[in-house]
Amino acid sequence: MTTATSQSATRMTSLTYTVRFVTPAFLGNAEQQGQWRTPPFKALLRQWWRVAAAKDHGYNHERLREAEGKLFGNAWIENNFCKSKVRLRLDGWDEGKLSSNGWPGGSIEKVVTTRDGKGQVSADVYMGYGPVLPPSKKDNRSKITIRNTIGPTEPTMQLRVGYERSLETDMAATLQLIQWFGALGSRSRNSWGSLLLEPIENASALPILPQIDHPLISQIGRSWRECFKEEWPHALGTEAGKPLIWITEPKLDWRTVMGCLANIKVEVRQSAKTIRGPSGIGGIYLLGYPAGGKWEIHKLGKEARLASQLRFKVVRDTQDRLRGMVFHLPCRFPGKLSSHLEREQKDWIEDNEQKIWEKIHRQLNTSRRLKPLFD
Repeated sequence: MTTATSQSATRMTSLTYTVRFVTPAFLGNAEQQGQWRTPPFKALLRQWWRVAAAKDHGYNHERLREAEGKLFGNAWIENNFCKSKVRLRLDGWDEGKLSSNGWPGGSIEKVVTTRDGKGQVSADVYMGYGPVLPPSKKDNRSKITIRNTIGPTEPTMQLRVGYERSLETDMAATLQLIQWFGALGSRSRNSWGSLLLEPIENASALPILPQIDHPLISQIGRSWRECFKEEWPHALGTEAGKPLIWITEPKLDWRTVMGCLANIKVEVRQSAKTIRGPSGIGGIYLLGYPAGGKWEIHKLGKEARLASQLRFKVVRDTQDRLRGMVFHLPCRFPGKLSSHLEREQKDWIEDNEQKIWEKIHRQLNTSRRLKPLFD
């Protein structure tokens, strides 16, 4: 990595990892086609740095935002404009080779989305709707169609992360969180673009699965009920000191894992839908918005968006086995959305938010498809 002066070079260090996607990654370029690009990686670094640093900043989003600006560069902090202290470089910007013609490369499970069993959809469509589109006579699609994507069997890339030496602890923590929980691209919260960091040169190996005795777990963990003091995902929820992480049995390939995770998501959504409030409000809204055609809140409009706090990733268990992982980054239902609700709807969410998540946690704890990572 080159630097502006020899003086700055002495203050810089770097780590290099091979990046491998274990599920297809819908990384969009200007034409919305899959391509290796550095901006998504920098966004991922910032995302998980916030989680790693939130506790040290008292979970205060203003303090954290200012610290983030000073680290990753800003043009808005008065008398403290600066360039990023972190530099990224990929050894190539190749385009993805996986297209509709080769999708998905094998059989993939269907999921039942209605209680009467009549509504069925392919798991890849259910987990990736948007970049993955179902057959449609109206739109002249005879089969499932995808945007070009980077597939798991495609060549890997080397990612070099350069930073000032004083940031070594911060970067080590951030990269470890990316190894455990990171995914990139469209629908990454549903486990698309799950990535694996393999060390090369002077980089240290990063454990693939979270470990209960790892100091970073206590750093990012917070009682999930305490997490509802904030409106943004800032910590990994815990229950009785144990992280809210669930994991599937080992599977042969990403298609099998995706089918399993899709069914888990259906189960969770169906559980949340059983808790109903006034004027059509329900537990399903805590799992993201829009929540489906039958659950539209007219006052929110069609452009309102809320990402789910419940996230999915696929991790490598052994060289030839993969596991699905579910984890919870809890936070309060945002005021910007609740301000558009009717008063009784808003009151209902405030009164029932924790009750809804208790039921979702029970559903995950008792599912036959996965188990808590830390029993």
